[in-house]
Amino acid sequence: MLYKQQGFVIRQTNYSESSKIITMLNEQGVQVPMMARGFNKPNNAFQTLKQGINETLFTYSKHKGMGTLTEVEPIHNYKAINKDFDLYYYASYIQEVVIRGMEGGLESKGFYVLLKKGFDLLEAGGERNAVLSFILIKMMKFYGVELQAEYCEICGETDYKLFDRYSYEHHGIICTNCFNELEHLRTVPVSNKILYFAQLFKKTKILQMNSVKMSQENGENLRRFIEHLYDEYTGVFFKSRKLIETGHSEGTE
Repeated sequence: MLYKQQGFVIRQTNYSESSKIITMLNEQGVQVPMMARGFNKPNNAFQTLKQGINETLFTYSKHKGMGTLTEVEPIHNYKAINKDFDLYYYASYIQEVVIRGMEGGLESKGFYVLLKKGFDLLEAGGERNAVLSFILIKMMKFYGVELQAEYCEICGETDYKLFDRYSYEHHGIICTNCFNELEHLRTVPVSNKILYFAQLFKKTKILQMNSVKMSQENGENLRRFIEHLYDEYTGVFFKSRKLIETGHSEGTE
């Protein structure tokens, strides 16, 4: 049977000297592996898949087991991402966060929508750290993490002007008053502005996020705060994150 599905390549695995197994994430949020015969040969029919991140229409045949890729047709080329190494690293980080969050066989159209939204926001010039933070926040629940940045976990205070600490003991924000009384709590400092952005991103629906405008400093601080939560609660380290951190450290030398 012949299938036509829209999707993104999320994995390429060498199968033989001339062929690869291509795995795409389709619009329904399902990972579909396909054999691409002759992929490594010059002038093959799959050149589009070698040109970075693209939204693609895949045509493949499948009877039993793995499908066989027969044709690819580009739908949208992310030119800005593909010509900028640094931006490409952020896109790779976004993809890794989404795909690893699907481990265990999770399937949902929402994963595809989120991945595409991340690429679209980067392509449109959104502050890259903030875009990445938006994706990290939306994927938190699939890593077993719950973000709470709306009120003080101890007294219930909701005035953001009094927020400047995140407590790992209470798994949420504590206000200045409570921190002064309970200084023994294991906390990390974080500005009320960053906490506001974190909660805003949590509440904003994926399709309603049409642009991300934020200073680079705020974007970086937001990303680092969210990454701290992943470090503390998940133990997961994303390989693509190292590329981002290396790039930032080189930029400060």
